[in-house]
Amino acid sequence: MRAKKISIPLLFGLIATGIMILFILGSWLAGPKAFAERPVWLSNSIVILIGAIAAAVEKRAKGGILDFRSALRVAFGVMVLALIAQCLFTWLIPTVIDPHFNQRMVPVMLENYERDYHKFGVPEDQIQPGLDDIRTHNQYSLGRVILWTAPQLLMLGIIAILIAATVRSKKGPTSTPPTSPTPPSSTPPTAPTTPSSTPPPPPTVHPTAPPTPKPES
Repeated sequence: MRAKKISIPLLFGLIATGIMILFILGSWLAGPKAFAERPVWLSNSIVILIGAIAAAVEKRAKGGILDFRSALRVAFGVMVLALIAQCLFTWLIPTVIDPHFNQRMVPVMLENYERDYHKFGVPEDQIQPGLDDIRTHNQYSLGRVILWTAPQLLMLGIIAILIAATVRSKKGPTSTPPTSPTPPSSTPPTAPTTPSSTPPPPPTVHPTAPPTPKPES
């Protein structure tokens, strides 16, 4: 039995998903500070690049013909699979796999939160409620992680539209319309003429006058 060939969007989506999972696992193994401060822009840039490559490969596989909707489906599909993996593992690691890791991240999150808001000149009385929320609530609950992922999904959607507009084919294949067969004529065919059995009339002979004799001198 012939094995079913994996589709190009799914193949590149799995590649982007694997890279995203390795990125998150690496930051987890590096410690709380690396996990809390991991460069999300770097992983998103890799996912964007893989989505663009997937759309280009899909266009090549279809003979250079790819419309805008198909290119958008390929590029954005790859990015969505990677974001789902990011959202899932960002929630699983500190909440399910290693809950103690979440407690170790609290001091790092408090420090980062206070530093960032002081940088923008936010008064202390407005910073304190945010610090209390970090101390008393799980910052990596599934609802919060989904809420953090929503702006990334919107940004990647806009970038996927730009990729699709760039990769799509400008013109489709030109095909000549089939010529319709000529309908048969409705005029009945003429019967062939049969030779007439009447013999042709004899040629008419006109009598000529005899020559006039010359007088003798």
